[in-house]
Amino acid sequence: MRRNILIISLIVVLIAACAVPGCLNTGPGTAQITNVTTDKDLYHSKENMTITVLASAQGDMSNTTLRITGIKNKYNEFQLDDEIPVNLSPGRNIVPYQHKMPTCSSCSGLSAGTYQIDVALVQNGIIISNTTHSVELRQ
Repeated sequence: MRRNILIISLIVVLIAACAVPGCLNTGPGTAQITNVTTDKDLYHSKENMTITVLASAQGDMSNTTLRITGIKNKYNEFQLDDEIPVNLSPGRNIVPYQHKMPTCSSCSGLSAGTYQIDVALVQNGIIISNTTHSVELRQ
């Protein structure tokens, strides 16, 4: 009788433990960028910008990269172009990134204006989630 109660108790504990999302997920994971913000909306030449990426993940998110590109000048060159390896944990993730803004001048090919920042999560070379955010750049 005691043995049966012990076995039933262990089964109940295992079922309760696996009620947590992702417990039984042994395959590839999924992730989604839920928000991208910057510490300000308006930047001037050479100012530091903090980009914060919020992402939600489930399952195995190994071999994941955060690709951030944007602020394209008149020569069609990105002034922001970086790839950051990230280890996303199941649930909510916050990934901060620092970037020094380029010089806003005719020589650099950047006029004052609104510029787009593209943010993508890439796993095994495939974009699994992406979004954009705009910032204003002035001299």
